[in-house]
Amino acid sequence: MIPSEPFLLSPDSHAAYAIWSRLLSCLVTESLLRAFYLPLPPNIPGSAAGIMVILSTNFISEEPSITRALSASDIYAIVPLYHEPVLNEEILSKNHGSLIALVDPLDMLPEIYELTEHASLHSAAASFQAAVFSVLTPPPWKIANVALSRIEDPILLWSRFANDLVLPTEQRNAILNELASSLLWQKLAYENAPTCPSIGSQSIEWEQSLVEGHPTHPMHRARMLPFDVISYDWLHPKIYFVMVPRTSLSILGQFEFLAKQLASSAAQNAGIELPSGYGSMIIMPVHEIQLDAVLAKFPDTQALDLRIHAVASAQSSTRTVLVPELPGMSLKLSVGVKISSALRTISHYTANFGPRFSEIVVPKLSINPNLLTVECEPASAVYRGVDPDLAKHFTAILRNYYQPCSGEAVIVCAALLESGHTGSPPGISAVEHAFGLDTNEKRAEFLDHYLRIACEALIPPLMHNGVAFEAHAQNVLARFDVATGRLLGFVIRDLGGLRIHPPTLVKSIGTDFAFLDGHCIATGTVEEAYPKFYHTFIHNHVQRLIRVLGMHHDGSGWEILRHHLKEIIPVDHGLYKAWLDPSRSVVSGKCLMRMRLQGSYRDHVYSPFPNMIHYHGSESIFRAKDSM
Repeated sequence: MIPSEPFLLSPDSHAAYAIWSRLLSCLVTESLLRAFYLPLPPNIPGSAAGIMVILSTNFISEEPSITRALSASDIYAIVPLYHEPVLNEEILSKNHGSLIALVDPLDMLPEIYELTEHASLHSAAASFQAAVFSVLTPPPWKIANVALSRIEDPILLWSRFANDLVLPTEQRNAILNELASSLLWQKLAYENAPTCPSIGSQSIEWEQSLVEGHPTHPMHRARMLPFDVISYDWLHPKIYFVMVPRTSLSILGQFEFLAKQLASSAAQNAGIELPSGYGSMIIMPVHEIQLDAVLAKFPDTQALDLRIHAVASAQSSTRTVLVPELPGMSLKLSVGVKISSALRTISHYTANFGPRFSEIVVPKLSINPNLLTVECEPASAVYRGVDPDLAKHFTAILRNYYQPCSGEAVIVCAALLESGHTGSPPGISAVEHAFGLDTNEKRAEFLDHYLRIACEALIPPLMHNGVAFEAHAQNVLARFDVATGRLLGFVIRDLGGLRIHPPTLVKSIGTDFAFLDGHCIATGTVEEAYPKFYHTFIHNHVQRLIRVLGMHHDGSGWEILRHHLKEIIPVDHGLYKAWLDPSRSVVSGKCLMRMRLQGSYRDHVYSPFPNMIHYHGSESIFRAKDSM
């Protein structure tokens, strides 16, 4: 379940909690900081079952087993937790508590403390402070003459970590600014939260109903714009048009025709004629944020009259938009600014791959068409003949937009996992609110059906074709029967982040398919495709659904997932050995903060994460091996 306490905070404090809880989740789960869990005495007031004691950066390089007494100066922060987190089995002596392998933001109460020499107005309540010090006792702990002081500022937490790690000033400040931007935009989102859509709402209403977004990324709300960020309307951007020589573009599909059709409709709406006699030129749509950059970076481009524009509706991914003048399609454009911690451009790899994969491969994939539809990308254009880091700023992709049948609702799955909507009860997720999941039985039935259909829809391409779709909740749409609320199937979109083992793909479809040299989408072994799917589908998508439905801590949601995975994956398949074999207690987990610290975007950074498929609940004291 989603805790209700954070929703009682002011938008400022709630936003701070959203950022620092994600930051600490990444630092601990990615083993950048070591943390212990200690249960609190059962009779203390409040919701905390225990505390997470996070150690300072001094312990990053120390041996896993700590034998000396730890003092106040060794502690980075103390956070009360609602439940026992996922624990690690490396430290069995429990000298300082149980080592934490994975902690989720939803595990944390909206309170965070540091140890200070003197009590203050921000000191913890006497009863909670007494309970904490009752478990931080000698000999493993050497805590004396200090008080618990509450802190809120995620920027301060980051600065302490970065300073101790002696990060370069430029990198430290860049991440600080991203966190500050995320904090600002999250505050604004809480202050202007949309109402929760209903099952009968239009798909675009669900796309634009996100309050928080990514469940664990600390910079999840960052918007690094070079102009007034407060007033910009992200949901309804203008699409402008430029003319560029045909010889300057690499074009696939009917892009030229469709782009001209879009520009013609926009010109007609404005009562303006398109320029005539431009046989050697092509019209390219450009996101309004990117227009000045395109004109500056690409001297052979020329902007059309700015009155010729289309007003779009942004999907949850921001840079993919719907334009009324382009029915049945969505338009993905480079925006050239950082959203979260990545520059949202589109590479020449992606522009080249999508249309060819859509035409050659998608029709031959091992897909049940009743359960899964792929939004294909029939056309693209990208600037050619320049450095790829420049070309990625001037790219456009046209994507088919799934058209629901009569009586069918299509909802982006990320929106189902949201909470905090205006008028909704605190702590009630959109999926519970919209589908009336007000009992344990209803939630269990919904999850069981959802996971069965999701496994049957999304896993066969990975098993049989070596194709790992990027199946996080923002890329997957759920199809429901409006009258009954019954899940019918899914739609997968965005072909830019797949992982594919070429030999497995070619053998399975009986057709050759060429990858551009250096394209990160192609893996050396089929096993290398598994982490992408685990991270996006299991860690990011399924885990969040299980948690918001209140079926994580008792392990019941994971039991349902195991059942459906075993129904789909044969025992002798490599995917079974990678995920379901009892010995596979860890998997390669994608590290968001480690990637940011290394300045990596295309090349993912992985470290051992607990394999949540084997999680049986906190009562069983599940522990993951080797996550440190």
